[in-house]
Order: sequence, then structure tokens, then C-alpha cells
Amino acid sequence: MTEKPPRVNPVVKCVVNTCNHYVPGDLCVAENIDVLQQDVNNMSQDIDDTMCKTFSERSSIPNYLGSLDNKNWDGLVSAFKPGPQVTPTVTCVINTCKYWDRGDICLAESIEITGKSAKECQQTNCQTFSNRDEQ
Repeated sequence: MTEKPPRVNPVVKCVVNTCNHYVPGDLCVAENIDVLQQDVNNMSQDIDDTMCKTFSERSSIPNYLGSLDNKNWDGLVSAFKPGPQVTPTVTCVINTCKYWDRGDICLAESIEITGKSAKECQQTNCQTFSNRDEQ
């Protein structure tokens, strides 16, 4: 029986500048990112069917305070220092993506979350999504 290699968090590029977890330089300082399908009744078939459920709009102090439980504090500090990239864990439930693995693990080396000026998570997308059926 072969063992799986240890889980490595993808490098995350996030351009969702309205999110509480966004840091200039397109970094995400969330502890974990949840990537889900837009429609709970249909599995994603393309990028527009995905969303970053971790998105929390930077619009008010209560909204910011509500996102504090998912902050990567060490990552936040290191984001302002030269050196290693901030890498949140990524939970992805979209099993139609070629990077999805059992346990809702993302196997991509890096991912990009888009949705500049988003107001809600449905306006974000995982640009790395690639339908496993179209390979």
C-alpha cells in the first residue's frame, strides 16, 4: 500500500480586494479557504460555478470582527516580511475539479481567487478550477 505524500497548502493569489482576509500584494490571510459550488444542487462544470465561501466583505467593524475567528495571525505578520508566501489551507468540495481529492483536499500547487470589488461570496470564483471531464 502506497502512502499519500503529506498535504501541502496551495500558494493562494487572491484579487478580491473587498474581502476582510485580503492583504495588498494579492495575499489571503485566512486560516482556511472554503471553495464551494455556486448551486448546491448541481456540481460545478466551469469557473463561474465556483465561489470562495470564506469571503467576508470588508464593509463594517462588526463584519471585520466576525471574520477574526478565521485569521492566520502568523501569516498576517509574515505577509509584511520578505520570505515565505502566506498559504492558507484550502478545503474544496467540488469533486468535478481535476485538483480535488478525497477529504475535500485541493491538490493544486497554487490557486487564484477572483472577484475584484465583490460584495458577496457568489461574486468570487476559483480561477484554478479545471473540469476533470474535459481533459
